Amino acid sequence: MSHLVIVDGHAVIHRAYHSIPPLTRNGQPVNALYGFYSMLLSAIDVLKPSHLVVCLDSPGPVSRSQEFIGYRAKRKPAEANLLVQLPLLPETLAAANIPSIAIGGFEADDLIATITKKYTKKLKKITIITGDKDLMQLVTDKINLFVPVRGLSETKIFGPAEVKDKLGVPPSLVVDLKALMGDMSDNYPGVAGIGPKTAVDLLKKFGSLDEIYLHLTDLNNLSNLVRQKLIKDHDSAYLSQKLAKLIDNIPIKFKLKSSRLNDDIYSGLNTLFADYGFKSLASRLAKKNPQKPAVKVQSNQASFF
Repeated sequence: MSHLVIVDGHAVIHRAYHSIPPLTRNGQPVNALYGFYSMLLSAIDVLKPSHLVVCLDSPGPVSRSQEFIGYRAKRKPAEANLLVQLPLLPETLAAANIPSIAIGGFEADDLIATITKKYTKKLKKITIITGDKDLMQLVTDKINLFVPVRGLSETKIFGPAEVKDKLGVPPSLVVDLKALMGDMSDNYPGVAGIGPKTAVDLLKKFGSLDEIYLHLTDLNNLSNLVRQKLIKDHDSAYLSQKLAKLIDNIPIKFKLKSSRLNDDIYSGLNTLFADYGFKSLASRLAKKNPQKPAVKVQSNQASFF
C-alpha cells in the first residue's frame, strides 16, 4: 500500500530536545538529534510507510509576518543547546539519504499542506508526524496525524473523529475555531473574550465563521455580550482566520518517487548512527535489517543509550 509519511521536522526535534536528557558528542549537544531519529525509527516501525519526507522551517521572516507584525512575537527564543542542534538536522537527513524540503518565507506546515493536497489522490494514505495542532485542519479519512502525547514514548493517531473529540469541531472547522479564539502560541488575536467553549458552541450553532457573522442579529442564538464582541473584533477574526489557514499552493520541487523508503536510507542511517555514537539506535536499526549488520561505533566515540 502506498503510504507517505511526512515529518514536521522542527516540531519533532523541539519535542525531542525536551524529552531526552542532555547528551554531547565532542562537546556538541546532540540529545534533540538523538530523540528525533529515535522517534523516526519508532514511527517507521508503527506506520510502515512506503515513502518518507521531512519538511523543515527556514530561518528568517515568514509570509504571515507580513500579514500581522505580531505573529509569533511572544514566543520565547529556543535554548542555546537546542539552537546549535538545528543546523545538524538537514545535514544529517542528507547524510542518511532522507529527502527534506525547506523554502524561505514558508513554514513547514505550509509545505506539508502543499504536499498533501498534491498527492492525496495518488496515495492510499498520508500520515503527518507532528506535535502541532494547526495541522489538524488537514486531517481527512486518508490523512492522519501521528502525535507524541507524552514525551516521545507515547503517541496517538488523530483521524477526523479524534480531532473532533480533542477540539470539539471537525477538521474542516479548525481554522474557523482559531479565528474565533485566537492562538496564544502564534500570537494572533481572534475575538477578544471568546474562549474555546464559546467558539465551539458558536460553530455548532451556525456552522462556520461566515455564517456566524451573517446571523449577528439572531437574538435567539446570540447573547448581546457575545454579539458585541464579535462586532468589535470582526476584522481581527478574519485576519486570524487567514493566518490560521495553511498555504497549500507553494511551488515545491518534490517528486513522490524521490521519497521512497529504500535500502539507501537504512544504510545512511546505519552510518549516521555509528558516526554519532548512537549505539541503541544502531541496534534497533539492525533488528529491522538483520541482513545488513550495524556499523560498529568507533572506540573514540561515546555510545549513547
